[in-house]
Amino acid sequence: MSDPRTGDVMSATQFQEELRRIARFNQRPAVEDPLADAVKKIRDNPAFAQSRLLARILTALTYDQGEFRRAEASALDSATLGLVIALMNASGAGTTARAEWVNAVTACDSAAGV
Repeated sequence: MSDPRTGDVMSATQFQEELRRIARFNQRPAVEDPLADAVKKIRDNPAFAQSRLLARILTALTYDQGEFRRAEASALDSATLGLVIALMNASGAGTTARAEWVNAVTACDSAAGV
């Protein structure tokens, strides 16, 4: 939950709201399969800071939990931010089976050596 003194730590839901606020002016092409794209991005560079953050976001969307620092919202480049927004939209739409989300998190954890 957010620390009322600093406002630095945010819940997963608050972080998603912040990402949408940042992305509102970001023109980005549609992502056809955001879940597969996210897994590929994480597997390709699991040690990259954006990949680790993307994996945490994927986990938060899958399990509806997690905490993020406000500064992390600005750590994503525009392409990755677009991918995250597409993931959030897909999660909210419920068009992908839960098992696929869980499998994606497992694959990302495996790539990161977790």
